Amino acid sequence: MLGNTMKLPWWRGKYVLWLFLMLPGLLLSIGTLSSGKMNYKAMMHVTGELSGRFLLFSLIATPLIIIFPRYKFPKWLVRNKRYFGVAAFAYALYHTIIYLIEVPVNQVTKEFFDFSLITGWIAFIIWIPMVITSTDAWVKTLKRKAWKKIHNWGYLAALLAYLHWAFIHNHFIPALVHCVPVLLLQGYRWKKVFFGRKPQKVNNN
Repeated sequence: MLGNTMKLPWWRGKYVLWLFLMLPGLLLSIGTLSSGKMNYKAMMHVTGELSGRFLLFSLIATPLIIIFPRYKFPKWLVRNKRYFGVAAFAYALYHTIIYLIEVPVNQVTKEFFDFSLITGWIAFIIWIPMVITSTDAWVKTLKRKAWKKIHNWGYLAALLAYLHWAFIHNHFIPALVHCVPVLLLQGYRWKKVFFGRKPQKVNNN
């Protein structure tokens, strides 16, 4: 019982994690403001990769704790998976804003339905209700079953986001490097659910 009431060391607290997640975006913004002009390609590259990487961490949390239930890192990752998911959306939003600022409206509408872009737009739209309902208050309001129905759409959003990454400039290798671990670990998780013993309950809050 004592272990549940003890405070975590400062370096494991949520505010330190938030700072870590925000820091790349802050540095990118400060660098752009100080230089007086935006390096469009670099900013799109950095924000897109950060979104994909934080998405990876949010999606592998539950499978990792099923495989390694006694290890500290999977437990920490599960406790904080929602923060990684929100950070992934925040960088996707940053990515989208840069695109809309730099690219003329007529070009945006013209290429909107290109496969490499429509996949990103759909993923982004799916993410919006997920981020809005990511707080504990929404979990209580919606009840866990309804809340999970909304957040299960995140798997489709992730697949579409990685397809967007792969096809936008033929960046197949970076997208696969991030997508394959998710597919393997989630595949193992659902194999356990449907064909093996049921995995232990995990607190996804």
